[in-house]
Amino acid sequence: MAEVTFKTYVAKIDDLLPSEENPRKIGRKGFESLKKSLQEFPEMKQLREIVVDEDLKILAGHQRIYALKDLGYEDVFVKQVFGLSKKQKREFMIKDNTNSGDWDDDILANQWDMDEVKDWGADFKFPGSDAGDKDDTGDYKTHEVTCPSCGHHFELSEAREV
Repeated sequence: MAEVTFKTYVAKIDDLLPSEENPRKIGRKGFESLKKSLQEFPEMKQLREIVVDEDLKILAGHQRIYALKDLGYEDVFVKQVFGLSKKQKREFMIKDNTNSGDWDDDILANQWDMDEVKDWGADFKFPGSDAGDKDDTGDYKTHEVTCPSCGHHFELSEAREV
């Protein structure tokens, strides 16, 4: 098994190659939110490098690259990784984009300013809260459900009684 190494440096955005296998996409609202986040906290550009392979193909950070380019940036911090197999690169692209974990409602409610958290782009809602969703729910209400067999979480919608 080959040794995996990396180096971190500043690269020209135009030198980086988007991957045709990128499994994630972003809608207009999310894209605008990402741009706003990068404008308001530009240090994120340094704190979260774009991950690329030895050929400068992007493994992580496609949406940030598009947002930074749209904002007029010409360079970005990258972490260039050497020694990953094609399978490892593909696995990394999936695992890097997999959201796991849950918000701790108690800590959020008692130690964070929720207006500030929402301003930072977090899409958090307290369980049972319909705040801000009146226009989105129509005649339905949603509930988070956990499968008792496998533990998978998903939203279940049911018609409201009229």
